[in-house]
Amino acid sequence: MKQSRNEVILEAAVPVPQVVEYLEQLVAALKSGAVHVHVGSQEIVLGPRGVLGFEMRARQKGKRQKLALELSWRKKLVEPDEGLDLSFRSAPAEVAPEAIEVVDIDAAEAASAGAAADASAAKGEAHEGEAASSPASTDAPAA
Repeated sequence: MKQSRNEVILEAAVPVPQVVEYLEQLVAALKSGAVHVHVGSQEIVLGPRGVLGFEMRARQKGKRQKLALELSWRKKLVEPDEGLDLSFRSAPAEVAPEAIEVVDIDAAEAASAGAAADASAAKGEAHEGEAASSPASTDAPAA
């Protein structure tokens, strides 16, 4: 007799703090022995027990980076692999800026707009709500 398959899949762009929160929820659920996964109206309840299959892939190719984790288990118990030499930690400060290129679009747009405003002010151009002034003008009254 073939069992029906119940599956929940999610692919999305998610900010790092939200991913961290999801992972913390997953850790708490694993510790409790029951993982309830809810995505919209879909739900699945998993019961990891004993020894889990653990697969981790990390790769970097040009500007693309990927970290994939997969946990799997069966009701039949298996023996754990001994002596895994794996750890996760944050990168040292001198490595992180080179390894990670972060572009804050809002900040980049604001900086670009600020630079354009500075250039316009230097040329004496007026913006909405401002009076035009020349670079040679000062706040002192003319003699």
